Amino acid sequence: MQFRIGKISAKCSSCDSTQFKADPEDYSGPLARFYCAVCGTAMQYADLIAQIGKQAAPHPKEARPARPKQRAK
Repeated sequence: MQFRIGKISAKCSSCDSTQFKADPEDYSGPLARFYCAVCGTAMQYADLIAQIGKQAAPHPKEARPARPKQRAK
């Protein structure tokens, strides 16, 4: 399974894969664990969603439009 919003996908912290498997014996919620389908690294649901949020948030320089330089008088 993938955790994705639009074109932004959460990635494994070890190998950058975007494919995960759920732990069938784990509970659901923000602390639920998912395992990378490629390398098996465990990650919490909350961390995967936070990662997407960080990628989607505008970067400080991109958030503000460039101001034209004022000429000295």
